[in-house]
Amino acid sequence: MTTTDTAAGEHAEARAAIGPHKCRSRRLALNNNARVKLVVMLVLSVAMSGAGCAGSDREPGSGAPQPPTSTTRLLEGVPAPDPVTPDGVAVAALKEIYSWQPATETQGASLSRARKWLGPSLIRMLDSTPTGIETPKATLQWADWAKAQAHIEAFTFASGERPPASADPNIQQFKIGIEQTVVYPNGRKESLPPATVIATVVRTSEGWRLDAFR
Repeated sequence: MTTTDTAAGEHAEARAAIGPHKCRSRRLALNNNARVKLVVMLVLSVAMSGAGCAGSDREPGSGAPQPPTSTTRLLEGVPAPDPVTPDGVAVAALKEIYSWQPATETQGASLSRARKWLGPSLIRMLDSTPTGIETPKATLQWADWAKAQAHIEAFTFASGERPPASADPNIQQFKIGIEQTVVYPNGRKESLPPATVIATVVRTSEGWRLDAFR
């Protein structure tokens, strides 16, 4: 064997020994690159998702977040029930009853304004009670509102949850939600605690009428 052949053999062995190491290094480099790309993609994805969530509370073209709208207030945009239907009568009657004018009316006067919606039981109570009508409950703030020339606006709506059905088809009951807002002459508004009443509606010769509420 010549010196040249010996050197060639040694070079071949060296290349054979180095080859696997190079392949492993290349595979490691490729794997590392893939991991880096994956991390970058995940970071970008999270950033874009966060931007989307942050923008969901803003109106187009506005940099300020918008306050959430309550479920009840969303109902204000829904048409009121037909006042000839049982639930429509309850909603219309109670809206009138819970709308107050302290500066020009006495407590309980709103029940008289709602007379056209009332059934026989409430009519009897209304005609037999000269003063201090029991419903709605009197409030100690009436004099303060009258002095401030404020009025109270009512928003009423029928709840989807119904009381137990009556065996009499001429009597129906509904849960009616009531929200009241005190409105002052300068435009300031003050929300009163919301309430829910059980309204009893009866069928009369003139149609459905509110006959009781508690």
